[in-house]
Amino acid sequence: MTVNIIYTSDGSKTLYSEKHKEHYASINGAFTEAIHIFINLGLKKFENQNLNILEIGYGSGLNAILTWYENQKLNNKIYYHGIDIEPIDLKTAKALNHFTLLENNIKFNSNFYEKWGEKVIISKKFQLFKEKVELEKVNLSKNYNLIYFDAFSPKSQPELWTTEIFQKLFKNMTANSYLVTYSSKGIVKQALRQAGFEVKRFQGPLGKRHIICANKL
Repeated sequence: MTVNIIYTSDGSKTLYSEKHKEHYASINGAFTEAIHIFINLGLKKFENQNLNILEIGYGSGLNAILTWYENQKLNNKIYYHGIDIEPIDLKTAKALNHFTLLENNIKFNSNFYEKWGEKVIISKKFQLFKEKVELEKVNLSKNYNLIYFDAFSPKSQPELWTTEIFQKLFKNMTANSYLVTYSSKGIVKQALRQAGFEVKRFQGPLGKRHIICANKL
């Protein structure tokens, strides 16, 4: 898949997919968007817990890197399962180098991009498993506490934003678990509710009016 590196408004980089005609993250700030949606609305609900996280659309690896980094303050023991049908290559990942966004001069870690299909120990509190597989076909072997739903948009990938897909995820989540996503389109909210979620809308980051946090009670 052909991708181009794009600078966003907060100085962070993202990718543009020629195939999907979409950016991987907001051009108003990829770093800011990821923190606002996935970290503040998702990860920070948990502290000092065993935590299973599923990411739909591993993409540039930004959400995984930020989750590992921010979790150093939260002290969760995390199993992170990321899926993507078209992983980026190591050359592109190095050109993006999301690690430059972090404090303390953290070096690039290729384990966030290599060894697909293998469990990798990133740190004592963070285990990463990346899988090249379609969402419709993935075997969800864990009960997840938190899902980052970060696929391309409903316009680009309508087959991923359906009641059937959300039902599959719902069945593989624990009680009092959460799904967070950037899309607040009516069809997304409706599909989530039909799958059994309680859906709440929150203010989005710059350039995005609303985002969604769905709760499995």
